[in-house]
Amino acid sequence: MRHGRAALAVLALACLLGNAAASRTLQQYDCTTAKQQCESDSCKGKISFDCDPATGKTTCQCDSAGLVSCFPGSATVRTAGGQAKPMSELQLGEQVLSVGPDGALQYSPVFMWSSRRPDETTGFVRVRTDAGHNITVTPGHYLFAWRGAAAQRAAQAALGNPAGWPLVLPSQLAVGDVVPVAGAGVPGGRGGAALPVLARVTGVERVQETGVYMPHTLTGAIVVDGVVASELTSLVPPQLAGPWVSRGLAAALRLAFAALPAGSVEGAVRAVSAWAHGGSGDAVVSAPALLAPATSAA
Repeated sequence: MRHGRAALAVLALACLLGNAAASRTLQQYDCTTAKQQCESDSCKGKISFDCDPATGKTTCQCDSAGLVSCFPGSATVRTAGGQAKPMSELQLGEQVLSVGPDGALQYSPVFMWSSRRPDETTGFVRVRTDAGHNITVTPGHYLFAWRGAAAQRAAQAALGNPAGWPLVLPSQLAVGDVVPVAGAGVPGGRGGAALPVLARVTGVERVQETGVYMPHTLTGAIVVDGVVASELTSLVPPQLAGPWVSRGLAAALRLAFAALPAGSVEGAVRAVSAWAHGGSGDAVVSAPALLAPATSAA
């Protein structure tokens, strides 16, 4: 039974693995030169190359393995004290703004990093909104969003039920789509528990950033740079990737810590991370943070 629980925790962690694909178009070289440049680029996964000799349009894509995903080091979260803190300075156990199962904004502890690589530079997608909140994520990281002509109405009706929020990859977003953001008055934790508000997407662009960070909270829906984001990647089918997955992971890890020595559970988490990266594991989990209660944003 103990080994079964540890396996459950490891399998749950494995569900978080995603393929963060950073791609770009190279048009200033012929196909031979472009391929040479593509293959010389830094890539910790598989490089995919394609060239159309008729148009000269060349695509070089790095399909990064495993946990190379999520937010850059410059992305910020809101701590329980109301301060904005960069991912690069965030610590396990800190309470950050997130969205609970009832849709209300609350502070939840960071119980795990599934990736934390401060020196890695990779491709990201930046999504801009009319609320002034602009989130930057890797291409394989899910965002919550409503699309199409009826997006605003559908989103408004669903705000109190995060389990039903649709998941969209950032590159799929278009101007006019709707995303949930933290409204004014929440940062200091005053004014009563509140639901997120809605903002429209005004632009989507590809950028290069340094640092690869993926914190996990007890809610599964973290607020980053003011935008509510999923804590999962595209390895999990969108129909199965609601916030409940992260809450299930936390529950599995609690069982594992209760049944096994802490060092064994931490070692299993690192082993999954090492397997995902094809090298040393950088995932880390905090048993005390798993037992910490979430607090209202009121």
